[in-house]
Amino acid sequence: MSLALSETSNPPAQTRRSDWKCEVCLYDRYTEDGSFDSITLNVFRPQNEMPAPGLGDVIVLLQAKFQSHNDVLSLVTHWKTDIHLYSASQIPRPPESALKALRPGPKKTTHNPGQPIHEYVSFFYHSVDKSCIPSEVEFQHIKAKSITANEKFKVLKDVQMDTYVDVIVQLVRQPYDTADRITLWISDFSENDSFFHFAWKGPAIRADKPVDPHESEYDMPYGAGSGGEWKGPFGKRSMQVTCYDQHAAYIRDQKLSMGSWVMLRNLHIKYGRNAANLEGFLRGERNDSDLKINITQMDTTDTESPDPRLKEALRRKLAYEKLKQAETQEIFNASWAGKKRKSDLAEMGITSSDKPKRNKNKNKNKNKAKKKSMGHEESVTSSAAVSTISSTNVNNSNVKCDYENKTISTFEDILDPIYLKTKVNDQEVELQLPFVNLNYRADVRIINFMPHDLRDFAQPKKISEYAILSDYEESDADSDEERRSTADPDEVRQWEWRFFLELEDANSPKDQGGKKKTLWVAVNNFSAQCLLNLDASDLHQDDDNLDILRDRLFLLWGELEEKKSIGEANKRRAARVALANTATNRPPSHSSDDEGTAPQQQEIELRSSQISNLPFSCCIRQYGVKVGEEDPAKADAGEGKRWQRMFGLFGTKIVTHQQAA
Repeated sequence: MSLALSETSNPPAQTRRSDWKCEVCLYDRYTEDGSFDSITLNVFRPQNEMPAPGLGDVIVLLQAKFQSHNDVLSLVTHWKTDIHLYSASQIPRPPESALKALRPGPKKTTHNPGQPIHEYVSFFYHSVDKSCIPSEVEFQHIKAKSITANEKFKVLKDVQMDTYVDVIVQLVRQPYDTADRITLWISDFSENDSFFHFAWKGPAIRADKPVDPHESEYDMPYGAGSGGEWKGPFGKRSMQVTCYDQHAAYIRDQKLSMGSWVMLRNLHIKYGRNAANLEGFLRGERNDSDLKINITQMDTTDTESPDPRLKEALRRKLAYEKLKQAETQEIFNASWAGKKRKSDLAEMGITSSDKPKRNKNKNKNKNKAKKKSMGHEESVTSSAAVSTISSTNVNNSNVKCDYENKTISTFEDILDPIYLKTKVNDQEVELQLPFVNLNYRADVRIINFMPHDLRDFAQPKKISEYAILSDYEESDADSDEERRSTADPDEVRQWEWRFFLELEDANSPKDQGGKKKTLWVAVNNFSAQCLLNLDASDLHQDDDNLDILRDRLFLLWGELEEKKSIGEANKRRAARVALANTATNRPPSHSSDDEGTAPQQQEIELRSSQISNLPFSCCIRQYGVKVGEEDPAKADAGEGKRWQRMFGLFGTKIVTHQQAA
């Protein structure tokens, strides 16, 4: 129960979804001891259900949520929260009930206050210290100032010469410190015609000396950075900001760096020294006797009550990254063929006057790929060979597969390289593609898995800055990038599935060594949730989920885990024996049962033990990921990167007895 400071300290503003948000400043008995001045109530509701408290009204809150962010305490509503308002001017003196002061609310409530609450409202209102509440004149001034502040907020595309604005932006380059000032490059991923245009590859920067942020360098704007290639965003999406005095000190103290999201207040916008591009300036100013800091770091992990303006900026960034990824793929498709043309032609023995010498029948088979695709578009124009065969006797009733009407593919079809037809000097040639985006259905058995320990099938994951977006779904590329970074244990918020299965083609014949074709597939979080019907958790601590996981995988692969555990134990034992033999100069024994089974023999035994594994149908997708590459001739995915073909499991589900029933 609290006294309301105002109708709202900020007028209601619409969020990305249908809800609106307003903030109400509250006082109660806990503010009287001086521990804190007030507490903020964040209200999220449709506009027609927003409460409208007056200055000094009493608010009764039921089932509001308490939260703390950056040591700031606040309250937030959710769908169960009830808000009851009592008009201050109508609250009688105790012990009379304040029922007549209760105002009808715009939203239907679940719990209505009873007579004891009505009586306590009267006592509370006439006993609490009201000196903390501003006068009506002061309140109107606060309200007007708040409205002005809202009008002062701008998206970078709207900033103009000789204005002072508030912006929410990301630092897109490491701050450049020159002792008396710090230069930032900021972006909210909107475009402004008065910003410097960064070309796709970025302007060239001399490597023989550091770059002065106030020195012109070719077509670079003033203060373009401290060296190195511009990483983006490209186009007219970035603006230079120079920070002085306490603002520069704040950046140093808080260790703000590239990637930080900040709110800059009272940012002066004007043309820079080149008189061609708008820049921003944060200079020292005083608020009464104190130095005023106009930089605030934004919290991108606040999923409960995120700033809607920050969410909009993140949406623009996400849209920009998707656009850049599409354009990068388009450029790659065009440039990769040209860059690899000479080496491929030389390898094929073709000159400009030669005609390609290829097996026409094989080319004809490869043109069937698009017909075998299961609905996913190819990232490059191509075709793949998928032969039509009859399915083997798939009799593992514990596994169900989507697209049951799709043709069964063999691993030979799936692994067959794909070629792109193109013209070089008016001659048609074929270039091998690193990967294609195609989906298949196959009959398989599982013969191996990674990691060796089932507890490592679930991995910790850092929350993406896009997590505050309600409709954001992380892509495989995003997940891989997050996974490559070292997760700070304090930042880990959730767990995700990530493991690999080695599949054996149930339809292919055995080779001379008695083995069938195999294929490793990745199982990402979404595919594993479908497969297991189980959410990931810390399996090193969650024994219950570990037992469920083991039971469900037994339905998929039988005694594989037990056989593999024995094999891994034998390998470790053999390694210890080999180490002991080396220390004592004893020759290794390949026949002694006491010294473990040879690794090659263990592998044969492990694979042969899977004959009892029942085959099942599953869906497999082919895709590509970027990996590091030191050889420039092989870097077909950009500088220092190459494409690696990958395969992933999807659309496959283990059906438990309860589900089957």
